[in-house]
Amino acid sequence: MAVLQRSSTYKAEGVVLSRRDLGDADRIVTLFTREFGRRRLVARGSRRPTSQLAPHIELFSRVRLVGVVGANLDVLTQAQCLEAYPRFREDLAAFAAAGWAVELLDGLSEDGEAAPAAYAALVAFLGALNQRAADPEPLLSALAINLLSAHGYAPELWQCTVCGRTIEPGAHAFAPRTGGVICSTCSHDNASHPLSLDTLKTLRFIAHEGLTGAARLRADPRTRAELRTALRAYAAAVVERDISSAHILERAGAGSAPRPVPGA
Repeated sequence: MAVLQRSSTYKAEGVVLSRRDLGDADRIVTLFTREFGRRRLVARGSRRPTSQLAPHIELFSRVRLVGVVGANLDVLTQAQCLEAYPRFREDLAAFAAAGWAVELLDGLSEDGEAAPAAYAALVAFLGALNQRAADPEPLLSALAINLLSAHGYAPELWQCTVCGRTIEPGAHAFAPRTGGVICSTCSHDNASHPLSLDTLKTLRFIAHEGLTGAARLRADPRTRAELRTALRAYAAAVVERDISSAHILERAGAGSAPRPVPGA
């Protein structure tokens, strides 16, 4: 892993996770970079109408950047937008799904800790989500499982996380605090969310097939709601804060016509 020294200049490729104002004219931009993981940089003058940086650091954009390591925060000296994902500016559900994804990645990440597999997964997700016909929620479920697994938090979907028994067909639940599915017996004594057999099959399918499989899914409303609730609660338990973009996605009512869930 590359190590950055103070006052050194570096080049990287990254996705803009968040921005916040600093003073009258500057912004602090948080990016997840392929080479150095999460970096926070000051984009000086980027709030001015004449700024050359501003068009290249829009939220969720994939950019090529030049930064200088500082004592507290790095300084962004150059940025070039590589991909802007126009759907996110027009489709609230897609925008919210992208926000959900970057909130999760931000919560899982440590500054300066490279995670190239997580970066590749995020870029693939944003590209798939930008397609007009793509259903945001299955794609988001696939990315969430991917990122959680890459950081050591893969949800257990085959054995009860309380008693250890193999999960059999029937009524089960998802317990965020124990890290996965629990059987109907153990669900009475643990904070959990209902999980139908179809939803469990969908979770297993997405975990196995990833984005490619998720792009083919059209789940029924009950399955969508259970997936949404379980993954949001699990992500919040792992990063120890609520995923605020999840509220926007729920209000947006992302979805399309149901289609049968593949067997898992």
